[in-house]
Amino acid sequence: MVSSRLLLSSSLALLQATPSSAFATSPLSSSRVGSVERRQEVGPLFAEDNNPFGFVQGLFSGGTAVAQPKTPAIPDVVVDSDYTLAAVFASIGLSSFFLGHDIFTSVFGGLFVLLATLFAVQASRIRFVFDGEAFELKNASGDDDQLSDSGENIVVGGANRWKYETFVNYEFFPKGSPVPILVYFKETQTVKEDGSNDGQIHFFPAIANCKQLEEQFALRGCAKIRD
Repeated sequence: MVSSRLLLSSSLALLQATPSSAFATSPLSSSRVGSVERRQEVGPLFAEDNNPFGFVQGLFSGGTAVAQPKTPAIPDVVVDSDYTLAAVFASIGLSSFFLGHDIFTSVFGGLFVLLATLFAVQASRIRFVFDGEAFELKNASGDDDQLSDSGENIVVGGANRWKYETFVNYEFFPKGSPVPILVYFKETQTVKEDGSNDGQIHFFPAIANCKQLEEQFALRGCAKIRD
């Protein structure tokens, strides 16, 4: 009888223990569920295309790059020759020579004719050139105006080429005249005999189109003293 009670008690104890051990949630299963939940929470951080590095690319993206248009370079310009000064001097000279009634007037007229001839020759053989760096005097030869180096400046020495940033001033004389006679500019590139370079003055007859010269001086940024 006693043994039957012991057997029954053992069976009941086994039945009570079996449900808790058979259906209890294991630590491993709980860990997996938690992992799935965390994945669901993290999931929205990724891109919609399932690229795990999508958000990183967004951090370093600078937007769409737009190429800036290049500033067009100013083309080289050869200023047109101008024979107006030669024509004016020739008219004055011939009028004085033929209409004069004394030797002085005739000599005066002859001098103007000689100057007119000189200006015409110079206008035919000298070209004023503006390139990317400097203003330069060149010699023209042949029917196609082949340009060549004009050599050293016969007055102050050095090449007949001056960089735009060395200009201090430029002007046309007489000021405001429809027919300028002289073109003037001052630059600091030429070193004087005493070693100073506080500014060298240049004059040349207006044997080129002065309107084009003035436009190019301004376009190239040459300094000018304003009245």
